[in-house]
Amino acid sequence: MTLLTDQNAYLRAWHEDHYDKQVLVEGDSWVAYPFLQNLAQQFDDADTLMLNLAAPGDEARRILKSGSPQLKTLRRLLHTRRYGYNFDLIFLSLGGNDIIGPEIHTHGFVYDKREFPGLIGRELLTPRFYDTVTGIGCGYENFLKLRDRSDLNPFTPVVTHVYSYLRPRKVGTRLGPLRFGRGWIRVHLERMHIRDPAEQLDIVQGMLDALYRRLLPLEERFSHFVVVDTRHVLSSKGHPKTAWWKDEIHPRSKGFARLARHIRRVARARGCWPD
Repeated sequence: MTLLTDQNAYLRAWHEDHYDKQVLVEGDSWVAYPFLQNLAQQFDDADTLMLNLAAPGDEARRILKSGSPQLKTLRRLLHTRRYGYNFDLIFLSLGGNDIIGPEIHTHGFVYDKREFPGLIGRELLTPRFYDTVTGIGCGYENFLKLRDRSDLNPFTPVVTHVYSYLRPRKVGTRLGPLRFGRGWIRVHLERMHIRDPAEQLDIVQGMLDALYRRLLPLEERFSHFVVVDTRHVLSSKGHPKTAWWKDEIHPRSKGFARLARHIRRVARARGCWPD
């Protein structure tokens, strides 16, 4: 597999070399994490040319918003014969950055435990959080409608996933000797006076459950679209296995490999993975 992030380089490679399959990837750090074999790199199929537009920190609400630069780029790649391609697969890894991070307290995604002591775990998720999840689903709808109306890719399979249950920990990104931050979830939940590990875990699970519930019905509305349930893939005996995680929210290479095998297996069984 040849993976490229520059559209001009992708155009040259497609015209100069022979590839059997073309794959388009858009998303966040799960498909763009540096210095390890991230999820996109695990789809190492022979004779495949991959254009990866993902970037760490990208959000579904920004990429898939009507009129956004990213959505205009995707439209051009899917529609126009001059700049577009007949992709064999479109893989999306989106939504995680919309629901975790400082927004947990700055945007009021979780109630302060001191103000609502009678609420437990996912009961502390607020209407603003669920509104954000609704917005993620609307973004997916925008993209799938764009795909359906495209000249080149109206039947191209779109495969996505809903991340995996994780154990909230104060473990930020580490690149060699450099450390960045203390994580994206636990540190912010503690600011909302939610300190019990079991309660923190239930909030994370509630977040991903809500995302899965929002995206799954789109399978019935849009053909050639698969939402792979990856929530339990990095768990063992019902609990997240930290050995498969590099930091609080990013799996290690072996964790990404496990996820890739599961995604490929499910999508292929649904007829949405190119052979």
